[in-house]
Amino acid sequence: MRGRVAALTGLAGLTLLAGCATLGRGIGSGPPPEQVRLVGGDVVVAGPPGYCIDRKTLESRAQRGFAMIASCHILSGGKRGTPVDPLLVSVAVGPNQGGDALPSPQTLAEEAGAQLIGGERREGFVTAHLGSGGDTLLEGGDARHWRAAFFQGTHIVVLGLYAPEDSALADRDGGALLARVRDRIRALSPEPAAPGEVAEAAPRRPGLFGRLFNPQDLP
Repeated sequence: MRGRVAALTGLAGLTLLAGCATLGRGIGSGPPPEQVRLVGGDVVVAGPPGYCIDRKTLESRAQRGFAMIASCHILSGGKRGTPVDPLLVSVAVGPNQGGDALPSPQTLAEEAGAQLIGGERREGFVTAHLGSGGDTLLEGGDARHWRAAFFQGTHIVVLGLYAPEDSALADRDGGALLARVRDRIRALSPEPAAPGEVAEAAPRRPGLFGRLFNPQDLP
């Protein structure tokens, strides 16, 4: 598994340090798809052009799902796509149990156990630029990384972005990249149900956002 994550990022010696708990069990076989349907098709996950889904990371249940996005060129062993900036984007989907309120940047930082460099809440999208922790997931990665959250229908989607050391994506460009992922998910996913058709959400449980990043918590 460590060698595979090194390949996904395109960096020699880049390894997954957090263990396989960060990744799913895998669904299907064949070339890396450009998009996948999670949680019964309610959320369609895709990255910007040039990025695909790693099948070996996929996890999808009725209410929760997980996937990781990386370079199509690297995932396919050079058979598909063209070289793009190396990165890993995690996509964790869970039920919205907190009503209309998205987590604040500070909450995302606290759930990650990381220092908050900065963040913002704009048009239903929250981003948090974190100053520590990225290099504990990826050897050779930058300590700085990003997380973001938004609602898609009755689900909350939490994104994470991990990039090589000194990459602009670990710095100022990471939030914009995650916004592009958000836009793709919103454009491809089915229209959310009308408010009257959605059952009232239960109170949010502590630690929900942190648990969304761990597929072992899937029911």
